[in-house]
Amino acid sequence: MLGKVVGAVLAPVLLGGVSGLLLGASAPVYWVVQVLVAIGGFFGGFEHHGWRPGLIRGITGGVLYGAALLAVRALTGWTDAIDLGDVPGLLVVVTALAGAVAGGLGGGVRARR
Repeated sequence: MLGKVVGAVLAPVLLGGVSGLLLGASAPVYWVVQVLVAIGGFFGGFEHHGWRPGLIRGITGGVLYGAALLAVRALTGWTDAIDLGDVPGLLVVVTALAGAVAGGLGGGVRARR
């Protein structure tokens, strides 16, 4: 049970916090972490049997990740190395959608095995 909480809640929050720090520090490293997080979202979805539960896991992880990223960004007050546009809060929507795709794919792949 604890492992599921770590994977579903703590990992997205911690990685979101790290990404929030990287957002103000290094654009290339930030993008590398984004790719790794997307791969992690796929494997998080892979823990579920079917694309629907994987999709829900991905949405949840994406929202937690994006919210943590923006919270750390706000707390640091650093200048962003990446332009988040005029409405940075939309990043949570983007991360939720990306998480949904990654998690849904992971769950779908597992269901076919």
